[in-house]
Amino acid sequence: MFVVFLFAALFSLSYGAEDFFKKANKLYDAGKYAEAIPVYRAAIKHGQLEPYAWFNLGNTLVRLEQNSVAIVAYKRAAELAPNFAKPWVLLGDISYSYKDYGQAVVYYSRALELGEKSEHLSYALASAYLNLKSFVLAEQYFEQTLNENPDRLEAWFGLAECARQTGDFQLATEILQKALQKSVNVSPDLYYTMSYYYLQRDSLKAAIRSMENGLYLDSKNFNARIYLAELYEKANSPWMAIWTLEQGIDAGNGLRELEMNLAEIYFKQKRYAEALAHYQKAMKSGNSAARIGIENVGHAFYNQGDSLQAEAAYKMLR
Repeated sequence: MFVVFLFAALFSLSYGAEDFFKKANKLYDAGKYAEAIPVYRAAIKHGQLEPYAWFNLGNTLVRLEQNSVAIVAYKRAAELAPNFAKPWVLLGDISYSYKDYGQAVVYYSRALELGEKSEHLSYALASAYLNLKSFVLAEQYFEQTLNENPDRLEAWFGLAECARQTGDFQLATEILQKALQKSVNVSPDLYYTMSYYYLQRDSLKAAIRSMENGLYLDSKNFNARIYLAELYEKANSPWMAIWTLEQGIDAGNGLRELEMNLAEIYFKQKRYAEALAHYQKAMKSGNSAARIGIENVGHAFYNQGDSLQAEAAYKMLR
């Protein structure tokens, strides 16, 4: 959020009037936004740096989540200072927050015309164009963002998303591989997203390897662990799926889901005693679907002629 100060002390009025602009800025800095509003209005009334008082009033209103009124303040600042670009940026931000991406582009473009250049503006324009499915323009501004800051992972993801949206999963993968090389910020989400792209390219081994790399950085992410286990099953490596889920259970996160998935794998392998043990743990962890699993194990034992084991399973449901 931009706040204009303009060395307000230098503009104190020689008429002895209170410097409302400076006082309002101090209140803003202290987080006293509701108190700052009438003081900014007093600055406007007394003609003290009026366009910038309107602008800072807009910022204050945004802080108080009064965006519709802030729009009026920013527009008034832009009218009084036609070469002042920042109100247009923040008008764009508000429009973007309302998902009015077309209007956001109009405001951001006006800021560009006035000479505003910033990483925020480039990324905001790229994101708006992406939402409008104008992929060529989105790519242009994502690349501009990355020229300014190659460590901005959201821009790498946005650039890859442009490729994905056009069905070019190979390019999407290459973009994220480049992000790994050029950015000092390595996120597990980079690996997870790459895994998805590899899977779309029927590169199961690469998808597994990428998920493994992500989990190395994010070992407590039980959802990623469940996804990796599913990939192992697709690769006909159920023992690796079991090992992956057991590692998650040892970490203690997502027990309700991990125990259930582990039980399901054992059930598919007809290892009913082990499946039953993990269904029971899943049920104790609050997974209501585990009851169906236990019942299915009971049926399986019964169909094998093991009525004692079947009855033991059914008793768990009583």
